[in-house]
Formats: sequence, C-alpha cells, structure tokens
Amino acid sequence: MNLHKFSHAKELISIAPTIDVKANLLSKEQSDEYISYVLNKYHPWKTTGHLSIGENAGKLSTEENEFTFSLSMKNEPAYIFFEQNAINKNDVVVIENAKNISKLMENSHGMEYFISDKNATYLIAVNWYSIEYTGDIEFLNPKLEP
Repeated sequence: MNLHKFSHAKELISIAPTIDVKANLLSKEQSDEYISYVLNKYHPWKTTGHLSIGENAGKLSTEENEFTFSLSMKNEPAYIFFEQNAINKNDVVVIENAKNISKLMENSHGMEYFISDKNATYLIAVNWYSIEYTGDIEFLNPKLEP
C-alpha cells in the first residue's frame, strides 16, 4: 500500500517492530468501510483539525493520561485512524493489543487520532488537550499501573 510520506500510519507501522508492538495496515477499501462505519455510528464533531467526539463524551487530560490510558484497555486488537485529510485519509492501523497504544504513541511524533475496536463498541479521540471517549468503555482506567 502506498502511504503519503507524512502519513501517521506509515510512522506507526515503521516504529511498531522496533518496540515489539504488533501492528498492520488495513487495505484502503477495508479502511474506508471501517472508518465510515465508526463515523456514522458516533457522529464525532470533528474528524479533521482538532479531533473531537462532542459534548456527551467523557474526558481525560491528554497531558496526564496519553501515555498510560491504554494500559487499562482490554487485551484485544484496536483500530487507530487519524484526521480524514488528504495525507491520512482512509488509513487504519490495527494494533494486536490495545494496551500497547500508549507505548506506541510515546515513541512517535505527536499526532491526534481515533481508536475503536473491530465492532466499534467504543470510540476514543485523542487530541492535544483531551482524550474523549464514548460507548462501551467501562474498562477505561487511566491511573492503572502495568
């Protein structure tokens, strides 16, 4: 798959094996279908620029939680996608274990992103200021130690 040279997905896929995180890309067709499904289910306020789910979402501070919140997620695949602009349009990175998202992001350049699971049972939006979440995410506990 050809990714833009500044694609967030390209960066994550290249970093993942260096920190022992298993990740792969969905095809453009699979990504388009998945992103459309998630966005139509949750109707986030912003999918470009400053990503946001909206007023009914729970919120955590990004500064305090970005590199720890995923430690409390279920050990299951997570799907990460980014703002839907020309560079990151229809790029989905699948992380084998959602608990590794924070580790992956800690070793990457800053980026805003959405996270969900295969069935879109929840949606998380990480932006520069807050981690917004909605759906079935009772497991979310940002203070959990590994």
